[in-house]
Amino acid sequence: MSEVHHISELDKLFLEVGTYKKGEDYKDLLDFVKKFPKMAPYNAMLLHVQKPGSSFVASAYEWQSRYRRRPKPGARPLVILRPFGPVAFVFELGDTEGKPFPKELLEPFSTVGNISQRKLDGFLADLYTEGIVSIQQDYGTSMAGYVESTNEVINYGTNEKPKLIRILFNIILNSKLEPTDKIATAFHELGHVFCGHILHKNVKWLPQWRSLSINEKEFEAESVCWLLCERLGIDNPSAQYLSGYLNYNDEIPLVSIDTILKAVGMIEKILDGNNRIRKELLIKG
Repeated sequence: MSEVHHISELDKLFLEVGTYKKGEDYKDLLDFVKKFPKMAPYNAMLLHVQKPGSSFVASAYEWQSRYRRRPKPGARPLVILRPFGPVAFVFELGDTEGKPFPKELLEPFSTVGNISQRKLDGFLADLYTEGIVSIQQDYGTSMAGYVESTNEVINYGTNEKPKLIRILFNIILNSKLEPTDKIATAFHELGHVFCGHILHKNVKWLPQWRSLSINEKEFEAESVCWLLCERLGIDNPSAQYLSGYLNYNDEIPLVSIDTILKAVGMIEKILDGNNRIRKELLIKG
């Protein structure tokens, strides 16, 4: 039986036109997306497709109310997706006029920071909303972590009002790692989960049954980790892998940029503490 799956419009652009197929073009896209940490990664990609040199964007209302600037006459808006709605329109800095724009806003992360233990604990605790549990194990320095599928049930409620939820994946982390290294390791393993690399018969909402090589899977997971670390402004363990690959290969592997960007968005939603328990995970009493 032949494999059939939906190909997104972004991946069609990649496959049919060759957009972002070249290593330098792909790196340019990643560098662009990291410049907009407060914007959904998919929307940042849409900006790059429409106007690659964009440095800062905002709606006409935001330009006026926050920065005392306004779109120039005849300025063309850029289209992005809006939560719970069709689209929204934004304008790039160069297409506005008014008071001088604060230069510090053009470089959101000029220095590399670290993740606090509290931030790490909160993030790992919220993974259950996607049916994932993190487990700390005492490993040697060569083992950072890994992910595995499982079929478990946990109670996230109280003894008086138990609420049962399915756990489908375990992420095992080296307990000896520092918080920043732990969260970067978790990002990489979550990249495998949300890109659909870990097959699970009970998971219908993630990409499944994609015929990828080990190299292609690693490239997707490393790209997810790279974007998350860069947009968070922390030390990036995936930088060496990606720079090494792109320096020695003219083209990137046959991966799904659409899947990578959506995976980053899903993980950032958990990181922000805004994720609700997926209804498919709830066990009705």
